[in-house]
Amino acid sequence: MQGASWRKIADELAARIETGELLPGSRIEPEEALATRLNVSRHTAHRALHELQRLGLVVRQRRWGTVVADRTQAKKKRVAYLVDFASNRFQADIMMHIEHELEDGTRLVVSTSKNDPEREAENLDRLTREVDGIICYPADGDANGAAFNELAQSGFPLVLVDRAPRGCEHLVVLTDNVQSSHLAVRRLMDKGHRRIAFFGSDNDTASSVRERHDGYVAAIGDAGFNARPYERWIHLVPEHLSEGMFQSVMDALTAMRCLPEPPTAAFCVQDRLAMGLIEACAMQSLTIGVDFDIATFNDYGPMFLRQHWRVNRILQQVDQISVLAVERLNALMAGQKVSHGPVRVPARFVPAQDPEVLVNSSFAALSKSA
Repeated sequence: MQGASWRKIADELAARIETGELLPGSRIEPEEALATRLNVSRHTAHRALHELQRLGLVVRQRRWGTVVADRTQAKKKRVAYLVDFASNRFQADIMMHIEHELEDGTRLVVSTSKNDPEREAENLDRLTREVDGIICYPADGDANGAAFNELAQSGFPLVLVDRAPRGCEHLVVLTDNVQSSHLAVRRLMDKGHRRIAFFGSDNDTASSVRERHDGYVAAIGDAGFNARPYERWIHLVPEHLSEGMFQSVMDALTAMRCLPEPPTAAFCVQDRLAMGLIEACAMQSLTIGVDFDIATFNDYGPMFLRQHWRVNRILQQVDQISVLAVERLNALMAGQKVSHGPVRVPARFVPAQDPEVLVNSSFAALSKSA
């Protein structure tokens, strides 16, 4: 079998197991030794052993290696969720829905990259030897795009959620960011707004930020005005609310209100920017929903935003994203082919409360304080 393909290697080992030549508990050669003996790459050896594991013929045991499985016991699958920040509300919600959708008896293993591509690559490599399939919420950027593609092309079950490094779009299930952003900005325009500001993160490696900006640009294109003076890219510290962010948003709003035609509404790509803008409006005596409208993606729940009923909110359908991701992973783990992505899920638009109601509530509040 010198220079054999991974399929031929897997078939030969499977035959030895089926005939009883290799009994339950028998150790299988480590990847490196198998690759050396057969004069193949370690990747080929790894793929062959993974195929045997997928078929339930072998199992990996810590500190012991790969052994022939005892098939008198039901095989339990292990699925990994490799995530950016497990403490992030949105990513934690995805994890909860994934766990709910997994088949009974499937164990979920959680690993975090902390938005570090190098750490992500190390975890990805380790998990391929420990689990049957991976759902990954990628770190920002394109650093591991080649690794994701190579892993998927090898036949290892892999599904990405929410983000896609360039070249990996066919692997991802995510929100339709362009369409959802376009709809939100159009809703603001339908309320009579013609100068709508854009607040985005300066993290240009995040595909979702780029797509949401594309949706904004497409929507305001019909209004026939130059959007550049109304666009602001704010530096955000991952998972933190910084004084610098609040000050940057305040400065941006102040500058835009000095334009010949100041904005009367704004679109924010995420919660923290909306929170900063709400504070900036309060400092400038602008009543949200009356003097100034805001539309934002709201991933951290309504209570994250002060007086959320005054804000137009875009809600990603986390449950649908998770269900589709698990369905695709289950199909891949069963050896089935799935259609190429991206699989896009529309977001839900929740409009702010009617302005007349907000005006009356504002007057009522003033009367009580008088």
